[in-house]
Amino acid sequence: MHIFNRQKSPEKLGRKHFSILFIISTVIFSSSSFSNQKSNSIEEISVMQQWQHLLHYRSHSVLGFMESENDTDSFFVSPKGKTDLNAELKAEVELFSLNGQPDNESLQCRFPARYQWLKQFYPEWQDQSCSELDDWKAEVGAHKLTLIFPASYLNSPSSMYGHTLIRLDREDETKSKLLSYSVNFAANADPTDNELVFSYKGLAGGYPGVVSILPYYAKVNEYSHLEHRDVWEYQLNLSEQEVEQFVNHIWETKETEFDYFFFDENCSYRLLALLDASSERIDVAKNFSLKAMPIDTIRSLIEIDKVGAVEYRASSGVMLNQQQEQLTENQKDWAKQITEAPALINSAEFNQLPEFERAQILEVSISYLRYLVVKKKQNSPENRKKSLALLSARSRIPVQDVFDPIVEPDIRDDEGHFTHRATVALGQQNNDEFIDLQMRMAYHELMDLPDGFIRGGQIEMGALTLRGINKYARSGSKEDEAFALQLQRFSIINILSLGSRDHFQQPISWRVNTGFDRFILEGSDLFAHLDVGGGYSFDVDFGGEQSTTDLGQVYGLLEARLKASGQFDDGYQLSAGAQVGWLYQGSQWQMNVYGSWLPSVLGEDFDYQDTVVALGSKLDKNLQLRLEAKKQWLTASGNSIDGDSLSLGLNWYF
Repeated sequence: MHIFNRQKSPEKLGRKHFSILFIISTVIFSSSSFSNQKSNSIEEISVMQQWQHLLHYRSHSVLGFMESENDTDSFFVSPKGKTDLNAELKAEVELFSLNGQPDNESLQCRFPARYQWLKQFYPEWQDQSCSELDDWKAEVGAHKLTLIFPASYLNSPSSMYGHTLIRLDREDETKSKLLSYSVNFAANADPTDNELVFSYKGLAGGYPGVVSILPYYAKVNEYSHLEHRDVWEYQLNLSEQEVEQFVNHIWETKETEFDYFFFDENCSYRLLALLDASSERIDVAKNFSLKAMPIDTIRSLIEIDKVGAVEYRASSGVMLNQQQEQLTENQKDWAKQITEAPALINSAEFNQLPEFERAQILEVSISYLRYLVVKKKQNSPENRKKSLALLSARSRIPVQDVFDPIVEPDIRDDEGHFTHRATVALGQQNNDEFIDLQMRMAYHELMDLPDGFIRGGQIEMGALTLRGINKYARSGSKEDEAFALQLQRFSIINILSLGSRDHFQQPISWRVNTGFDRFILEGSDLFAHLDVGGGYSFDVDFGGEQSTTDLGQVYGLLEARLKASGQFDDGYQLSAGAQVGWLYQGSQWQMNVYGSWLPSVLGEDFDYQDTVVALGSKLDKNLQLRLEAKKQWLTASGNSIDGDSLSLGLNWYF
C-alpha cells in the first residue's frame, strides 16, 4: 500500500519528535522526582544522625546500644520509641501525613521540629493548623540565640563549675534583653533537700532534669544579684531556620524529663543536645560522654565557629568592689556608716564634703545595702526605708558618672586553661628518688594557672597520683636499689574558697577535702581522710590609696581532720588545729606558702605539722612548670619523726 511510502513533511516530523521527547522527558523527570522524594527509605532515614538527635538517642553501653535519654512516654508515638528509632519513625510518618485534622490536634502540632525535618523527604505533606504553637512562638519572638554563662560559684554545689542557659533574643534590638525569654535545663530538686542531700542526688542521678522556658530577667536576678556572679553572653551564629528549629524543639521537650547527673548529663550537656537537634551543622554533645564542664561546652561551640559577639555583665559584687577601689579610706568609712545610719546624710560633717565625693559615697552605700539585702538575706522594712533614703539623697546631687566604667576581665573564663590535667614530676623524698604520674579529671586548684578562674578558688575532683620509687638501702649502695610502684594519693573532692574580706564584703573562707593520701615518711601506708575548715582571707596590697601593687592573699583556717588507716593502732585519728598561708596568683608566677599544726583530739595520739612551699611558672596557656618542697613532722610522747620531699613537675592542661 502506498500509504507507507508517503514522505512526511519536515514540519510534521519535527512536531512529532518534539511530542515524543516531551513525553519521555516528562516521564523521566517525574520518575526522577519520585525517586528523589522516596530515595530514602524508612530504614535509611531512621539511622540518620539528625533523626537520632531529634529523639536524643545516645549510646549507653560499651556494645553501642542506643536509646533515648528522654524518660517521658509522651515524647514518643510508638510504644517502642525509646529504644527503636525505626518503629518511632514509622509511627510518626503515618500520622504526619494525615490531612484535615482539627486545630492543634495533629502530630505536627505536637512535634513541629521532627515534622519540619522529615518534610524534606515527604514534600507532599500538608501543613495542619497549630494556633497554640503559633501563638507561643509569637510570644517568644526568637530571632537569635545567645548562650549565657553565669560564672562559677563555690558556695553552691549545683553552681561550682558555672552554669549555662540560652536566651531567645528578639528581632527588635532596641528592646531590653532582660525581657527576652530564656531556656534552662536543671534538676527538678526537692526544695526541702539540704545541700548535702542535693549534692549526693545530683551525683547519683537522684533528680529528673527538666527543660524550662522563663523570662531572662528572672535568671539574671538569680545569678548576678543573688549569687554575685559575673555573666558572659555568647551570641550564636545560627540561621533563621536553625533558630526556628530550636524553638520548635523546645516546644517538643518542655514538660518532659531527662536524667540529671552533676558531672555529665547536666545543664550544659543538655543544651548542646538541644542545639544538635536544631541544626545539622552542630554535633558536639557526643564529645562529652564522661563529663560536661560548662566552660568546655562553650569552647566546643567556639571551635566549630558557632559563636559570634561576646558580652560581659558584671555582678553586683564586682560593681561594689570596683566602686570601692576608687574611694579613699575615709569615704569607705562614710559609706558604711551611712548604710547603717542614713540620718548621717543630713549631718554637717557629711555635707561639708565635696559634692562629687558625697555622690560616690551614696552610690557605694546603695550598692552595699543591696548586698546586705540580697546576699545576706536582710530584707526587712527597715532596710527598705534605708534604701529609699539613700536613693532620695543621691537623686538630689546632680553630678553623674562618678565612677569609672566597669572594667571587663582581661581573660574570659573560656580563655583560661583546659580542665583536664596531666602531670609528670621528678623528685626526691627522704633518701628515695621518685617519678609521679598524675591525672586529674577536673577542674582547677590554687596553684594552677589563674587566668579565667576565680581568684582564691579551688575545685579539684578525681585527681589520681601514681608514684614510681627508686628505693635505696641506708648505705646508699646501688646494689641495694629497688623499684616500687604505688598509689600515692587519690583526691575525690578538694574544694577551697578563699574569699577576701574588705570594708563591705566579709565572706567566710572554707575548705572540704576528702580522699586518700600518705605521709612523707619511710614506709607510710595509704590512709583515708576527711578535712573540713573555715576562716578568713585578706588581700595584701602595697602602696597608697591611688596606686597599689597586688601581693596576693594571706589566709588562716581552723581545721579538723579525720584519718583512718590500718597503720594506726587505734585505726583512726581525729585532729584539730590551724593552717596559715600566703597565696600569690599572678598571670606568669604563682606561689603558695603555708604551714599546718594539727594536734590529736581522739584516736591515735600524735601531733601533725607541715610546711609547704609551692612555686609555679607559666610556660604556655596550657603548660606550667611546678616546683614544690614539703616538710612534715609527727610528734608523739616527746619523740618526733620527720620527712621531706622536693619535686619539679610539668603540668599539661587538656
